[in-house]
Amino acid sequence: MMRSLKFGHWVALLCMAAVVAGCGSTREAAWDTTQSAGALDEASKAKVADLLQKANTAWDGRNDITQAKAAVDYLKQATELDPSNGQALANLSHAIYFYGDCHLRFDKDNPDLYKNTHEEGIKTAEKALAALSPAFAEKMAAGSRIEDALDALDRSAVPALYWRSSNLGRWATLESFATLLSYKDEVRAIMEFCLAEEPTYWYQGPDRYFGIFYARSPSFAGGDMKKSAAHFNVSMEAHPDYWGTRVAMAEEWAIKEDNKDLYLELLDYVLAGDPDVIPYIKPENLCEQRKAKILKEDIDEYF
Repeated sequence: MMRSLKFGHWVALLCMAAVVAGCGSTREAAWDTTQSAGALDEASKAKVADLLQKANTAWDGRNDITQAKAAVDYLKQATELDPSNGQALANLSHAIYFYGDCHLRFDKDNPDLYKNTHEEGIKTAEKALAALSPAFAEKMAAGSRIEDALDALDRSAVPALYWRSSNLGRWATLESFATLLSYKDEVRAIMEFCLAEEPTYWYQGPDRYFGIFYARSPSFAGGDMKKSAAHFNVSMEAHPDYWGTRVAMAEEWAIKEDNKDLYLELLDYVLAGDPDVIPYIKPENLCEQRKAKILKEDIDEYF
């Protein structure tokens, strides 16, 4: 328990330092570098269609690291040929997130690849947003803040926004807590947009994200453990067998609240479950079981 309290105090100090000093890392957004593309000829269209089909086949086998990487590579090739395909770019950002979060995160010998992969996922989602809405792209290229340009987007942008935020959360956490804190306002605005436009996206993903957001943020920066629990509970009640919500609540909420019983309850539910309960997300649930096993083994570090 003492370790958890000391860790929380350390985080609070980092947060305060970030607010006072504004020392978070910055990055070049894709709309600073994205170029417009011309129309595709028939041969290129056929090539793109073939690559997208190969990506879908590889994605089905994404529990295997080589297939997860193949899905990313095929989508990259397709979107390089057709950078105007916003949906394919959003799918690529999703594939990059999965490849990083469910494969590279467990490779302790190459942390830079893990972090840089999630940064690539951010840029890919930004390219998707620019492709989906030229008006949004114009606002961003002119220097607008993303939270002030959301009115140029509609519901079709939710996947790109969601996976941008998911990759951003991972990248910023790996970069520094100060960096994570520096993006809090835009992330809150983006997730409020997603929650309003399509709250059920990716198994009640916006609520799950707010569960993490309100738990991870200190109170002076908008953190609220009651709001966090409420959002986690909405997500779990809507999709009880998407196990990523339970693992996130154990890691982000139960540890901070020093609730060992809930921590074990959430992790044991995941570890005892059948990952095939929702066949399409079996790879994601297998990934969450792997995370849950590690968290349970490390319980003495947190309580």
